Amino acid sequence: MAAGAGPRIAIADGPADTAQVAAFERDRRELVRRGLGLGGTAVAASAIPLLLAVRNAFAVTDTDRKILEQAITLEHLAVLAYDRILGGGLLDRRLERQVQVLRGHEQQHAGALAKALTDLGGTPPPPPTGVQAVDRVVKGLGDVGTRADALSFAIELELAAVAAYHDAQPRFVEARLLQTVASIAGAEGQHLVVLRQAARQPPVPNAMETGRK
Repeated sequence: MAAGAGPRIAIADGPADTAQVAAFERDRRELVRRGLGLGGTAVAASAIPLLLAVRNAFAVTDTDRKILEQAITLEHLAVLAYDRILGGGLLDRRLERQVQVLRGHEQQHAGALAKALTDLGGTPPPPPTGVQAVDRVVKGLGDVGTRADALSFAIELELAAVAAYHDAQPRFVEARLLQTVASIAGAEGQHLVVLRQAARQPPVPNAMETGRK
């Protein structure tokens, strides 16, 4: 790697078209420019659509109910992803305990968002079940085979979640929802700190984490 160059990320073979790869690479360069390393491990190309989709998860919605539905699903997917990581036997005991705490937070977030949606008269979407549900949207998770892979994937997922929540906040009509979403976004930012420390990355590379790619 040339002196001064940012971290590289390998794109494994997978069903991602040229435009998706180009968009991901553009986003990666922006993260590197701002000092947000991606861990340097291989990420399957099949995961790229999710990373882009989560980043823009709330951009296609224009009602509080729809945004909350998207957020609930996002949290449930995070729970499933953490369950897969925890079940892989890749983590040492200390990191496993930390990831269990993060997984619990995601479950709590889903509950808080479901209550907010119910208060608006909506019905929370059913949680996806089984590893297959994760594989349909995060196929790169199936390629995780080491502790470093697990941390890199979790960092990417949390970073995308922070970005999605950051984008969602100005879209809410109900001002009271901002506090809930801001609190969850802050928690996701704290997750990033824990995961980056475990991966021996700078824990807070920016004064304000937006997750923007």
